[in-house]
Amino acid sequence: MSTSKQRSISRSITIRGAGLHSGESTSLTFSPADPGTGIVFRRPDLEGSADIPANLEHVVDTRLGTTLSNGEWSILTVEHALAAVAALQIDNVQINVLGPEIPARDGSFKDYVAALDDAGPVEQEAHATVFDVSKPLEVTAGEGQSYLAMSSTGLRVSATIDFEHETIGRQTGAFLLDEDGFRANVANARTFGFEADAEALHAQGLALGASLENTIVLDSHGVMNDSLRFKDEFLRHKVGDIVGDLALLGARLNAHIVVERPSHTGNVKLARAIRLDNQ
Repeated sequence: MSTSKQRSISRSITIRGAGLHSGESTSLTFSPADPGTGIVFRRPDLEGSADIPANLEHVVDTRLGTTLSNGEWSILTVEHALAAVAALQIDNVQINVLGPEIPARDGSFKDYVAALDDAGPVEQEAHATVFDVSKPLEVTAGEGQSYLAMSSTGLRVSATIDFEHETIGRQTGAFLLDEDGFRANVANARTFGFEADAEALHAQGLALGASLENTIVLDSHGVMNDSLRFKDEFLRHKVGDIVGDLALLGARLNAHIVVERPSHTGNVKLARAIRLDNQ
């Protein structure tokens, strides 16, 4: 247990948009929750539907995003909203979603951060739960993906990505992911994809809502959008996804994570190893 207090928000706030993969119009509402509630998804548009706690037990898919399910219904692409919740150290929040997926907005994390700011984070009386890494933990997830988690104060990520596309190539960076660090260095980084993959993804029911408005799209010549927000925006978005997936621990985290070629599958595998280390 930490001496830090749990946090929620003061009022409900809603943001709207289309789902990145489903393409369906959807809305997300952050609402206050009592101490000890954790992060809970709810579908008020589905009569009698059970809640889905945002935890590792409810992860059912990690293809190009993280999907949670309770066996009755699923919610797609939860990592962007969860990254904002974790970065602002919101421990207790109800997230109502009208539709199968959270809104993509501009493909970054910033609109979720702004919404939580507007909702007024507030301290609660209960103590926050914090996980520490007591010994170095190594995780591999295939295709050159590797993770090393070590003891640290706060959350730090040293990440490397490596893509054959010459616009991305190999990018490496180290980030302190406290609230200020996340806001300044990660929140504005958008998701990305490749025009050459679009047809195959659509055939799988994925990326149906992707566009230049919510995704950095790369063709054989480079970036099809007007510009990048950071030279290494691709890397920074991957780091944000790590923060979102690690929120499924249901606790704040003190760790330094060194990762090569992160993926949602690898992020979730790492989270399970950290949780086991804290049992």
